[in-house]
Amino acid sequence: MSIFNSKKPFILMGIISLASVSFMAPAVEVIPIIKQIKIDTPRDNYITIKSSFPASSDKEQYEFVSLDLFMIKNPGESKEDLEKELGKAEPTLLFSPTKVMIPYGSQKKIRIMTMKPVEKEQVYRLRVRPTYPEDAVDPGKVRFAIGYDVLVRYMPNGTLTQDLKVNCSGGNYQLESQGNSRSEMRNVTIDGVKSEDINVYPVHIRKVKARNELSFELDGKKYRYVACALKE
Repeated sequence: MSIFNSKKPFILMGIISLASVSFMAPAVEVIPIIKQIKIDTPRDNYITIKSSFPASSDKEQYEFVSLDLFMIKNPGESKEDLEKELGKAEPTLLFSPTKVMIPYGSQKKIRIMTMKPVEKEQVYRLRVRPTYPEDAVDPGKVRFAIGYDVLVRYMPNGTLTQDLKVNCSGGNYQLESQGNSRSEMRNVTIDGVKSEDINVYPVHIRKVKARNELSFELDGKKYRYVACALKE
């Protein structure tokens, strides 16, 4: 069973008794957790995976890591709909390598390669998962491995624009980003209750339910809707 959190490292685990579990510190660190890339900045389009353990003078030790890439089809939603990018006939992004062996105390770069330009922001998850040879775990035990889901934002070239279209009927709001990048709704309040910030991406309409009032800030400007009508 795997548990993935869009904002934090995820933990891979087996369903076993606690007596047979091998607990350990995170094997690797990934920098950054949110990565923005463009087609015209190939030298900057990478993440770094670092071993969490110092090198030993006694023997050479390694961390083994596997990677995979997924496009987020419904960006901004709490439950992401992921589509595997590798294996597509015409992928938008590729990365290299897909597996890496990192000596203790060292780090490796993972290059993200843009295969074609985009007109609007697209969002991906680069999954980084430690793996272990069978002989690295004691018989009868399962090792917990802490990995990461890196958020990759593939941005268009040129000026980035936020342009939010709001449609509403009966308190059901549909939020659509008509710019070329995500619309960042901040200080969101729904019916007088402070809510989480909302990112609306160009490729996916977000839906919000408000019985009476919806207010937020966008690009430094305040907006307030009451009974589906925008108030000045």
